[in-house]
Amino acid sequence: MFKNQVVIGSLYALLATVLWAGAFIIARLAVGEISPMTLGATRWGMALLILSTFMLPKVKKEWPIAKTFLPQIIASALFGIAAYSPLSYFAAQTTSAINLSLISVTTPIFIVIIAAGMGQKQSFNTWAGCIVALLGSFYLVSKGDINQILGMHFAAGDILMLGAAVGFAIYSLLLKKTPEGLSSGTIMYLMTLFAVLMLIPCVIWESTLPTMVFNMNGIVLFSITFSAICSSIIAWWTWNIGLEKAGPQLCGMIYYSLPLWGGLFAFVFLGEKMTSVHFISGALIIGGIVWASRGAKKNAVEEAAPNEA
Repeated sequence: MFKNQVVIGSLYALLATVLWAGAFIIARLAVGEISPMTLGATRWGMALLILSTFMLPKVKKEWPIAKTFLPQIIASALFGIAAYSPLSYFAAQTTSAINLSLISVTTPIFIVIIAAGMGQKQSFNTWAGCIVALLGSFYLVSKGDINQILGMHFAAGDILMLGAAVGFAIYSLLLKKTPEGLSSGTIMYLMTLFAVLMLIPCVIWESTLPTMVFNMNGIVLFSITFSAICSSIIAWWTWNIGLEKAGPQLCGMIYYSLPLWGGLFAFVFLGEKMTSVHFISGALIIGGIVWASRGAKKNAVEEAAPNEA
């Protein structure tokens, strides 16, 4: 029964990762049409409106329980949603695209490191699979050219992007255990609400910049709508369910497949070429996920055993 829960949670996390990869492809269509933080705030604002149409009665019913978990929800909104866009935006001003990509895929290993620092025992399989998948991600992002990694020059932006990666790891660990009677839908709604409130000052600041752009056209509307429904509501909702059922470490391993899905979508929808780099990195990423999952499932069963007694 418990193994089935882990498998189901893994599938939810995989769906979230696939949707996020698709969102990157969609976002590329809107480059130059809408400023990044405005896009982020608009998509989450639309997501909040959509969620409000059917979630308010449930949120009101579960509010007494939600109040006890509010610090974790607010922290998740900050680290998981609101802080990521501004940090990555500022990071892009002072560092290269290769640095941003390489640092962004370090989130899963930070999940394992932070979890270990919190006293959660990590198996050899978890560590080994995590490193193998990380190497696969690095190989893919660097296009198989190790000189791109060896020739990296670090700047202030790298620290900001590192902060964004660590923040996402913290968010993933915060939602590992939720109070009984508090649904993932209520958590999603409250996270979205607080994230929108946090993003408003960022949009106000961005509107004062000479580079601010917001052209409301078909491409922008499609990008906002897809991002709001698929990569905001559905992806984050399923990711939260995955965290609860499969645990943050295993979900983190699955997150490593994001650049792989991005490359596949670029091949299918944008006509970009698939090379041996994609197949080698894909084998490393998938192999690392499978390897790490053996350790993650073992840890999860050990953690659940006392509760079942």
